[in-house]
Amino acid sequence: MSKPKVLVLFPIFNGEKTMRDSLDCIAGQDYADFRAVIVDNRSTDGTAEIARAYCQKDPRFEVLTQERHLSAVENFIFCMEYGQAHSDYFCLRACDDLSSQNYLTQLVDALEQNPDKLLAAPTVRRISADGERVLHPDPAVFGYPQSLAAGTVPRGLTYPAEWCYGLVRAKGGAEILIRRWREYPHAWCVASYVVAEFVMRDLAIWVEDAEFVFMMGSGSFEKYGAKTFFDKFRQRLNYTLGCYRVTAKLPPIPLRTRINLFRRLWRDSRAKTRYDLEDHALRAIGLRK
Repeated sequence: MSKPKVLVLFPIFNGEKTMRDSLDCIAGQDYADFRAVIVDNRSTDGTAEIARAYCQKDPRFEVLTQERHLSAVENFIFCMEYGQAHSDYFCLRACDDLSSQNYLTQLVDALEQNPDKLLAAPTVRRISADGERVLHPDPAVFGYPQSLAAGTVPRGLTYPAEWCYGLVRAKGGAEILIRRWREYPHAWCVASYVVAEFVMRDLAIWVEDAEFVFMMGSGSFEKYGAKTFFDKFRQRLNYTLGCYRVTAKLPPIPLRTRINLFRRLWRDSRAKTRYDLEDHALRAIGLRK
């Protein structure tokens, strides 16, 4: 496959129920210069057959099959490294994700017009059994380094974790994405953790008119979330420390601001991970039901 400007990568395992709609969504984009790679993680359902059939009808798509089944994190990293090596810009997409028809056009334009940015991030629409919600970032996250250098800690790192499915600049952005994904040892909340560095270093640009549609209900919190008090504490601490270490890449920050920032990041980790340690402890000793 010739090197395209944009590469869309689908890390898929057993996605036969939803993947056609997701593939159709990319095939119907109004942006022309893209290629899509379906990375089949040794699926045991009809994923491979669907992928091959799709590639036959649309030559912009191809399928790669892993030699062995990888963990979800490993398969995602494989896709990031592939995108880094084979494109100018790339994005990841799960087998049930959708987006607006102008998704690639808007995100490519944002990175073309802002060469200092490494991630073009969309507006996110989360859909669940209870309805849907449109998520916008808190304006306080923009200009984060300048705020800290001036002695002000922004209210919080409030952005959708789904920004990890935005468009990444292969040169520079892929390195951050891959490094952050590898260094965080927990499957739960890794997407939010990865995006934090882009936001804290002011390397992300929000593209309001591009919409990413995320289908909730996969049970990832129940599957990957920590169960014990110790594990919850450890994951929150790792999340906080990993975000705080980004300050080494920022302009000098006053000591008092650093202290306040660490406290803010610790509070943020509660919202991002959904681990309420006080609630866990009170329930464990029977003081709260």
